[in-house]
Amino acid sequence: MLERGTITHGDLPHWFMPGAAHFVTYRLADTLPGDVLQRLRSERDARLRQPAPEGMSAAEHRSRQHKAYFAAYDEYLDRVSSVHWLETPAVAQIIVGNLYHHHASKYQLLEYVVMPSHVHVLLVPIVADAASVGLIARAPAQSDGYYSGEVEDAKSPLSKIMHSLKSYTANEANRVLGREGRFWQKESYDHWVRNDTELARIAEYICQNPVKAGLVANAWDWPYGSARDRKFPRTLALPEWW
Repeated sequence: MLERGTITHGDLPHWFMPGAAHFVTYRLADTLPGDVLQRLRSERDARLRQPAPEGMSAAEHRSRQHKAYFAAYDEYLDRVSSVHWLETPAVAQIIVGNLYHHHASKYQLLEYVVMPSHVHVLLVPIVADAASVGLIARAPAQSDGYYSGEVEDAKSPLSKIMHSLKSYTANEANRVLGREGRFWQKESYDHWVRNDTELARIAEYICQNPVKAGLVANAWDWPYGSARDRKFPRTLALPEWW
């Protein structure tokens, strides 16, 4: 029997509506120096300019390079970043409460984890005229050139959602911490989910991130994530994947 937290392709619901699921990472201010971010981007772009290996499609080649870029990006946030305001329990609870506050009104929250320096979220923006028959859409037909990277929130397709996730929490967290100034980085990492296989992989990545970072032995042991919420359900439940 699979442990809770293990997600397989066959277990995924097949929901349909306009739009697509998004994987979003937003981080605290000054957690990733500009020169480090530029190096990661330059290395990615250099790999993207290389032709795809024999037997690999151009789309798969692009996908692998974006995955490698994100892996290095997240590894820095997990292992190197010295700004850890989100490890304060009262602050982490503010972030969790805010994620749930907008669940089922601005988006459907599928998975999340609040790490010490950043937040990972898998969500589906709610479209006003979406058919009532479903929740998650297939990615757009042009998804071979899928959107993936860190950009200013104002330029993101999720700009309104990011404002909702950052504005209130920044003020409340600063109050708890007794500090002033910018709390969140103005850019967020956004990735369009292309298919069910990728959806499962990202969901599992989010759940297991605290384990990968060496913070806990089991995903549900981390108190600020959806894996914990499914082990010890909240009043407002997230969609079940298994």
